[in-house]
Amino acid sequence: MSFDLTTQPWIPVTVQGVRAEVSVRDALLQAHEIDGLAVDDPLQAVAVLRQVLLPVVLHAFGVPRDIDGWHDRHTAGAFPPEVVTAYLDEYAARFDLFDPAQPFAQVADLHAANGETKPVSLLLPQLASGNNVPLFSARTDADPPALTPAEAARAVLSAHCWDTAAIKTGAVGDPKMKSGKTAGNPTGPLGQLGVVIPLGGSLFETLMLSVPVLRQGLPLDDRPQWATEEPQCPTWASRSPHGLLDLLTWQSRRIRLVPEKNDGEIRIRRVVLCAGDRIQTLPHDVEPHTAWRLADRRKPDEPPRPDRHQPDRSPWRGLAAMIATRRPTSEGKAAPLAMQQVAALRQEGVLPEDFPLRALVVGVSYGNQAAVIEDVVSDTIPLPVLALLDTDDTTDDTTEGNEVRATLLEVVDQAEALRRAANGLDDDLHAALGATKVPWDRGQKLGELLVNAFTPTVRRLLAGLQRHPDDADRAAAAWRTVARRTAEQIAAPALDAVPATAFLGRKITKTHHARLATADAAFRHQLNTILGPAEALVTTSGSGGNP
Repeated sequence: MSFDLTTQPWIPVTVQGVRAEVSVRDALLQAHEIDGLAVDDPLQAVAVLRQVLLPVVLHAFGVPRDIDGWHDRHTAGAFPPEVVTAYLDEYAARFDLFDPAQPFAQVADLHAANGETKPVSLLLPQLASGNNVPLFSARTDADPPALTPAEAARAVLSAHCWDTAAIKTGAVGDPKMKSGKTAGNPTGPLGQLGVVIPLGGSLFETLMLSVPVLRQGLPLDDRPQWATEEPQCPTWASRSPHGLLDLLTWQSRRIRLVPEKNDGEIRIRRVVLCAGDRIQTLPHDVEPHTAWRLADRRKPDEPPRPDRHQPDRSPWRGLAAMIATRRPTSEGKAAPLAMQQVAALRQEGVLPEDFPLRALVVGVSYGNQAAVIEDVVSDTIPLPVLALLDTDDTTDDTTEGNEVRATLLEVVDQAEALRRAANGLDDDLHAALGATKVPWDRGQKLGELLVNAFTPTVRRLLAGLQRHPDDADRAAAAWRTVARRTAEQIAAPALDAVPATAFLGRKITKTHHARLATADAAFRHQLNTILGPAEALVTTSGSGGNP
């Protein structure tokens, strides 16, 4: 039984808008012709890119030592086929999903201490497994899915990246097992990050944007999991990664698929999943795909922490951290290393100002002590490359770049200010009725409805600035007009629904009465303070530029 990932199609992609499945070999040889990955599950999409495609490129070609070296590779427009072919031929045996000695990303002859196997749904958090039963799930443990080898390969990679925490089945041969179990397991390493991956116009460009420029090259002992000398075994360790390749292909679980063959077709219904390696210290100077919260000045010895995405927060609201390429934000956040390098490439003129940059944003929210996945954050945001240039950058387009950046930061700041103003209106209306304020973690307040309503407008603004960076002023004026109109539309139903008793209001203190009129007036005052007077907005935005 065999399934060679280097030759068998298993990676969903789009080519000129048409979906197809390709092998690792075809994905890299045709990367310049492939639009991008088309994996339906964003967790699996990130896993395929980080655990297979990118490390193959880095290990096969090495890393450029300077910007000129990166530029030469990018200008070539495709990966040299002879290098790709020779590399995959050399490691072909390590990419067999069912190899009897070294199955890809698994442990041969892995057995649970209790001798049992689990439904393969254990690798798919959106399906029912054990106590993790999603609402309205159509399956139970008694009716596990039957995965094809292609589906199983993607599921294994995703488990290494995003698996839930808590107790895992003990493996035969694991000296750290106690009573047939292993406790204290963290989530998969990406579950602790807020993943941000720069995307280009093709799979080739996307991979190149994550190829780092390292003057010293990769460490000598750094290699992907398939190039290690010894096969994986049930034992595991708590350690720090040797380098980028080790980090990208981190084996956070010990896994063995249990394939079965019926009528000539291979299907996987059962799996063994046990504890794997734990990252002792996540190297912030190596991990390329997450923003960081830097140490507080009062606690300078604390290491930077990954900036995780919040499930109830639209990803564009985190733009300030994504573009903090030179200096931290006011909250002490710094951009992902990959984004910092994109800024340097634009700074050096390697990437054009109209480069079709997008940011893939993916994150996971865990629940019940990280034993289940409650929510997945996923979005692809158009991002003007000029917005990555900070005020200290000195190129011919510095002024234009700073205008684009200033516009985006202003939009994000104003959206947050409008959210607070709408929440203030919500609180004032409750006070006018003599009702208790809605707690921040209960229900949906007006401010949250408002920022969600802003999302289509912000996406159009980002795409517009990407195509026309010289229209930053018009875009900002148009945003203010649309933002005011949207805020008024969100507030209107709440104001209209207030009963007559709110007109008289309630006495809050000896000198303050909460009334409908004062709540409305305070909200409109906030709109004027944040966006400027309405009359000025109409005049300014008359020249065009509607986001």
